[in-house]
Amino acid sequence: MNFRSNICALNEEIIVEQLLRSHDPDGRWLDSEMLLQEVETILSFVLQNNVSMPLMTENCLTNIEVFDSKETLPYTISRISIQMLCPCIGENEIQKRRMLLFELLKGYRWDTKAMLVLGALAAVYGGLFLPSHLAICEPVAASIATLNQLPIERTKFRPWFESLSLLVKAMVAVTKCIIKFERLPFKQAKLDSNLVGETLSNIYLATYRVVKSALACLQQIPYFKQIHEATESRKAAGELSTESKRAAGELSSLGYQLLNIHNRLNKQVEECSTRTEEEINQRLRNINTGTHQDNQEILHLLFSHQDNMPLQQYSRQIAITELKEKVILLLLSKPPVEPLFFLLQQLYDHPSNTNTEQNYEIIWIPIPSSQKWTNEEKEIFDFYSNSLPWISVRQPWLMNSKVLNFLRTEWHYGDDEAMVVVIDTNGKVVNMDAMDMVLIWGVKAYPFSVSREDELWEEDNEWSMQLLLDGIHPAFETWVKEGGEICIFGSEHLDWVDEFVSLARKIQNLGFQIELIYLSKRGRDERTIAMEESSILISPTVQQLFWLRLESIERSKLKRIESSKSDRVIEEVTKLLDFDYGKHKGWAVIGKGSAAAIVDGGKLIERMRRIVRWGEYASELGFTEAIEMAAEKPCEQTHTVVVPFEEASKMRVVTCEKCKRPMKRFVGYQ
Repeated sequence: MNFRSNICALNEEIIVEQLLRSHDPDGRWLDSEMLLQEVETILSFVLQNNVSMPLMTENCLTNIEVFDSKETLPYTISRISIQMLCPCIGENEIQKRRMLLFELLKGYRWDTKAMLVLGALAAVYGGLFLPSHLAICEPVAASIATLNQLPIERTKFRPWFESLSLLVKAMVAVTKCIIKFERLPFKQAKLDSNLVGETLSNIYLATYRVVKSALACLQQIPYFKQIHEATESRKAAGELSTESKRAAGELSSLGYQLLNIHNRLNKQVEECSTRTEEEINQRLRNINTGTHQDNQEILHLLFSHQDNMPLQQYSRQIAITELKEKVILLLLSKPPVEPLFFLLQQLYDHPSNTNTEQNYEIIWIPIPSSQKWTNEEKEIFDFYSNSLPWISVRQPWLMNSKVLNFLRTEWHYGDDEAMVVVIDTNGKVVNMDAMDMVLIWGVKAYPFSVSREDELWEEDNEWSMQLLLDGIHPAFETWVKEGGEICIFGSEHLDWVDEFVSLARKIQNLGFQIELIYLSKRGRDERTIAMEESSILISPTVQQLFWLRLESIERSKLKRIESSKSDRVIEEVTKLLDFDYGKHKGWAVIGKGSAAAIVDGGKLIERMRRIVRWGEYASELGFTEAIEMAAEKPCEQTHTVVVPFEEASKMRVVTCEKCKRPMKRFVGYQ
């Protein structure tokens, strides 16, 4: 017994050594689990006795993509089938054929090797036995079976089919174990090397046994036809040939061997799976506090799955190693909505983004509504991932469920929101909520840490047009930089808007240089469309970005100011966000560059009327200055200031020393 065990162990060592010499994975990958579902459906159908149930499959084999391979899946399976169907005589020749198959499959992982061989078995047996299987109810199928020398009456071959069914079930069970092991995220967990090494050795042997069994099944097809001919000539006797019994016995023996392998392998894989989950959970719990040399460990923890290229940018696949020296912004969200397009504008299309070398990358982690991705969600993801410039998870439906659960529970991701988590080049989480700072400052916020956000508010804590409009539209930034006078206005009352626009046009006709921007929350109608055509209204998208920016400013500020301290920025932003349109008809923000002031809509209309009444003699004033002067009460008495003609011709405007209003100009002669 010991001698036999030693011989068996020696043979297994030799086989493993041969398998490893022919194993050279080149990154090719396919969804083995999806392929297994199709293969299992096909094999179970052609082997069953009841044909009343139609063949139902959810997927088509041509839809199962083989990544990083120049061959389509049907072509690969066809090549394997041809090799497996070549007749082999003697054990030596059969062993050479097995190793030839492994050489053919050298670029694939172990689960894919087993699955492609099973796929070839299903393709051959499906085409071979389907006519025989359907012959009872389909005359055409019966004719095809007869031409192919296949039995229509299966009762004579019941032992052979039972043995085949046993072996197929064993091959499927073992292959499921191999797939589960290959899907374990070993890059995300550091397991005991002895446990993994021992399991891997059994994975090699299990894959070899699956290939050996599948080859044996196909090698018996010629014997099956010969047995059929022999049994047809001995109908009266009703006896099966010795060859049939031998064939059934061989399949049964292989089936029981595989079942024994499955029992041992399944325990090891389950132990690896349990330990992997425990290790990943522990590492995820320490993700915010752990120290690392670079960002690679944390990125592998979050993203590594079945293949080595888990990320993509457009159609280009990206390895995690390409991000080693980058600051990473993890964008967690459903398919893109307005805040994400604003984020795109700020980090990629912002006019001030002149960095020749980008030291950061956005990785979009799309979060599904439920635990399982729907076909519609996959289509939406494919569209946006191939349309937007940031990096995305290549197959987010393959992400570890433990990681997704961590994002929801520990990082508090909500289904109806988007969040940005920042990881620096050392793999440290430096900001759990960077969305607002990115929407406010864009690239200027680099490296997007909490401390950088504090610095930015210290540098840029003034209520200004630049704070309000930066990054929303290129024209706004130009106006602000050039120091042009800007009037932003909004209202839900269209009669107020009509009067405001009419007065603004009259004031512009007086010579005042004003840029008018309508940024109301109200939807578009005929009046607003007419305003858009007259260059007053900016697009509804820009309106949304303006209010998103205000909300970001408010949230970012509220995280930093104490309730007891006053802050002008938060006070002014709150006025606009909480504006009472029932009490006040409208609002306006007037200013230029580093200055801005909110004016109540009713008071603004009164002041604009006064400016119109002043006429051309006030046109040399700036609009902001004129609005401020119009707020002052006029002097009760008339005042006269005599200025020499030469001096007066150089003066822009003469104002009253008491009420600061512009004075009418008259020419007097002495």
